[in-house]
Amino acid sequence: MRRDDDDSGSGRDPGQDQGRDPGGGRGEPTPPPRSGVSFRQVLIAIVAVILVAFGIANFDTVQVNFLLFDSEARLVTVIVVAAGLGFVIGYFVGRPGRLQRKYLKQREEDRD
Repeated sequence: MRRDDDDSGSGRDPGQDQGRDPGGGRGEPTPPPRSGVSFRQVLIAIVAVILVAFGIANFDTVQVNFLLFDSEARLVTVIVVAAGLGFVIGYFVGRPGRLQRKYLKQREEDRD
């Protein structure tokens, strides 16, 4: 009984079939073809539906008190702006400083 991945006795050169080897002859396996909906796509769809439902549920107008003035805005807008500002602040606080980036770059070059 012969296995499909066994090329012995087939008379073919294994390196001859370059169209099926994405590794360019390095022997990396060919990934299986994908079909259907992936888990990531389902997860993105679920999160999108939850966000739309959240936006619809929080569409009321609210009074917003800033430091120097008051304003009216939709609640969902206030939440999105606050989340965006929190993301930007977190990005800059968590980002390594110039000296840290220089050190990390030097350390990466030393590994090579």
